Amino acid sequence: MLEPGKRTLYIDALRPPSEYQLSWGIGTTYSLELETLLSVPLAFSLYECKNQKEILNNSIFALDAIRRNASKLVIFCQHGQIKVSSTDSLLYSYLEDMIVEVNPYSGGVFHPKIWLLRFKNQEGNILYKYVCLSRNITFDRSWDIILVLDGKPVEYEVPENDNLIKFVNFLPKIAVNKIEKNRLDIIKKISIELGKIKFNPPENFDNQFNFHFLGIDNNDSFPISDEYRRLLIVSPFLSDSFLNRFENVKQRYLVSTQYSLDKIPDDTLKKYSRIWVLDELAEDKSEDDISRLSGLHAKLYIGENEKSVTLWNGSSNATHAGFSSQNVEALVELRGERNKIGIDKFIDEKSENSIVNFLKEYGKTTLDEEEKEKENLEKELEKKLEEYKANLLKIGLGVKIRPESKELYKIIVCPNITNSKYFSKEIKGICYPITLKKQTNKIEIPLLRKDKIIFHKVPLLSLTSLVAFELNIKGKKISQKMEFVLNLPVEGMPERRNDKIIRAILRDSNGFIQYLRILLTENQNIFLFNHNFSNNYKGGYANQQNQIPMPLAEELIKALSRNPDKIKNIHDLIKELSKNQDIKDDIIPEEFKEMWNNIWRTYKNQ
Repeated sequence: MLEPGKRTLYIDALRPPSEYQLSWGIGTTYSLELETLLSVPLAFSLYECKNQKEILNNSIFALDAIRRNASKLVIFCQHGQIKVSSTDSLLYSYLEDMIVEVNPYSGGVFHPKIWLLRFKNQEGNILYKYVCLSRNITFDRSWDIILVLDGKPVEYEVPENDNLIKFVNFLPKIAVNKIEKNRLDIIKKISIELGKIKFNPPENFDNQFNFHFLGIDNNDSFPISDEYRRLLIVSPFLSDSFLNRFENVKQRYLVSTQYSLDKIPDDTLKKYSRIWVLDELAEDKSEDDISRLSGLHAKLYIGENEKSVTLWNGSSNATHAGFSSQNVEALVELRGERNKIGIDKFIDEKSENSIVNFLKEYGKTTLDEEEKEKENLEKELEKKLEEYKANLLKIGLGVKIRPESKELYKIIVCPNITNSKYFSKEIKGICYPITLKKQTNKIEIPLLRKDKIIFHKVPLLSLTSLVAFELNIKGKKISQKMEFVLNLPVEGMPERRNDKIIRAILRDSNGFIQYLRILLTENQNIFLFNHNFSNNYKGGYANQQNQIPMPLAEELIKALSRNPDKIKNIHDLIKELSKNQDIKDDIIPEEFKEMWNNIWRTYKNQ
């Protein structure tokens, strides 16, 4: 964790242990990219993908991972902070029920970045994983820190988990819209089980550690004291009041960004022994564009005395909002010995793994008058956009779906509050369902009046509760744009939409047979299997003399005796594909239906 030479990819930190599968999981984030969230279920299915394009291109594999895991996850994010996607995917529809937008009643923002995951193997053994990050659910390439704590069930109560349980129970209380029962059940099950889960700290740290969650109650206690001999602060954002809290600390060190440091008064910075920023020339020499890192987003605090060290890792920036319980934040407090995890281990210039190798000494930069004017104008326009967005969120938008003609529908976006007094002639806005092309389907927002926004002739495949918004404002010399997606409560969604999505991805009986073989194959061999399948069945199912491939029939019989859960998964797929009785070209071959009836009958009689 303290050695930048040891890289851990975001998705790798979520992967289940060998032979284990995901039971349930909770994730929290400030902002959210749909592309990144779509890749998360693939991590739980042990699929290996080099990048998000590969994930989206392998639609059948992504479909399998989503269908296996989407119903097991609940993702909480700040209301209005879902990012507009740069890529299209039919599978985004499977994320709708997973995403819960929240808004803290403290007046701040929802900022914790954690994963709480439960895994189980075939023997019934249970493992937990608590992942505390400084990164949101995005594919950002910034420098971040990931802490992973593994947990196992014990026979006794674990009081150290009380704060974690309190946080889990707090999450549904700040949801903007109603949470479906299945997701509430996941939260309840995890909350109950956490009381007897013992988490273990990383190597070189003491067994005793603390979970800290700020902003979930009226407790304003500051977790970091000023009674240390030395203190290291790593944070991309700063406030003068925070940096001045540690008057009793003799040696203070600071790692931040050029922009944030330039905003801090010189009198405050003089109190710090050394100050660094990332060296743009030395940030990352990686030739792999995917793994190349840039920018600082890590949050880390290390307090050191003569022999002992306390470390805090998590989401809180070194600002008043980050530690005042105004924001909802998550931190883990770890302790250890100075000679193992002290500040010098982190900033030792002689060590190859030192973060200092990627830093340079801070030097103040100043803006000329023209640059200052531009910055002030940008802030002024951004403030107006934020104000407009805040009022847009307050009116409680929802989606109604109504049939318009055969296989075509209309999506109606309408507010719950129709007496909004907010109005702005300066701001122009558009919105569109993320499943439709913006250029041909955008509709202007009627400036927070009671008007409905109606999208006509929308195909069944394109129905969604995820609606993108774009706000624009022009100043004297510059213009500003703000884009975001809202996951709106939906009424009237046809049950057969997911059936249509599956059929669109599988395309034909050949795709159906390929998907069956995926369901029957061990996950770790999935891409090798894909290659073999492509070579063996280049002619497609239709050219195989209308016969079910023998390996498939054998695998079904084998699964019936060795792994009946696979049979249940196939049953759920067939049930999903059988919802629409109007389909003329059935992608399920008749020969398979006959064989399947015998397999399913045997399964039920076992």
